[in-house]
Amino acid sequence: MTPPVRRWTGDTLMFGTAMLMGSSYPFAKDVLAVMSPLLYSASRYLVASLFLFAMMALMRKPMRLARRDWVPMLLLSLVGVALFQACWGLAMARSAPSVGSIVMTTTTAFSAILAWFAGRRLSALGWGGIAIAFAGVVLVVNNSLTALTLSFGSLDGTLLWMLSAFAWALYVERGAPYNLRLGALRVMAWTTLLGSLVLLPIALVFDSPDEFARLDDRLLGFWLYTAIFPVGVAFLGLTAGLDRLGVSRVMVYMYLIPVAGVGLSAAFFGDPLTAARVLGGLIVLLGVILTRVALDRAARVPV
Repeated sequence: MTPPVRRWTGDTLMFGTAMLMGSSYPFAKDVLAVMSPLLYSASRYLVASLFLFAMMALMRKPMRLARRDWVPMLLLSLVGVALFQACWGLAMARSAPSVGSIVMTTTTAFSAILAWFAGRRLSALGWGGIAIAFAGVVLVVNNSLTALTLSFGSLDGTLLWMLSAFAWALYVERGAPYNLRLGALRVMAWTTLLGSLVLLPIALVFDSPDEFARLDDRLLGFWLYTAIFPVGVAFLGLTAGLDRLGVSRVMVYMYLIPVAGVGLSAAFFGDPLTAARVLGGLIVLLGVILTRVALDRAARVPV
């Protein structure tokens, strides 16, 4: 495959991947109207893990884990799947999907903070980007340009979204060495499986499998869609995009996720699109882009 064709296919893959990832927000919101968050998150990630292992088998990718990798994979799964998805589902049940898709972009800001704790220098541009991103989150949650409407009720879901974003940033940061050594697809498959198996018994303490009987054909389709496409298929696209385009170019497409989430939520699911939420989302995106630029510059500077 020639480089221009390889880049064009990578761009196409990443555009579709970003759209799939963003689409999980409005579809999940409808399912969570009748299904508990923990059971929803655990069950869909279990299905996603089986899909990923099936794809690895079809692609003849190595699946086995060495004994030394079991504990790291379990620890990664506790953070990047069990904690991340528990908070994701609970936050989705408490707030609008457009809010979630915007707040989750602060993963980049948390990645920068983790890099700083690890000893990497962060420029004033990076700290400014972090401050701008979180200021945008405040505006999104306040959802007004003329009055202060913040309350504990409005912050409840947002704090869970931010914990979810932090958990994902920590998972990505700690998982990077294993992605290089084992392959990102194998790490994703195993952590998704282990995390769902940890979360499922916890969900069943509070919830009942009978909840699946409440799902009509439409909602059952939404549940299955969010299990396979925004997780399984999207991650296959992400790994292919990284191979063709590299990390920096792929990160640009990640900024389309809130666009897809907000747009689909407003167009098809009745999520109100206010001026404050649009402006706040743009401010968040500006902040994470500035932070990403600062991180890329810091990575090129010898320590």
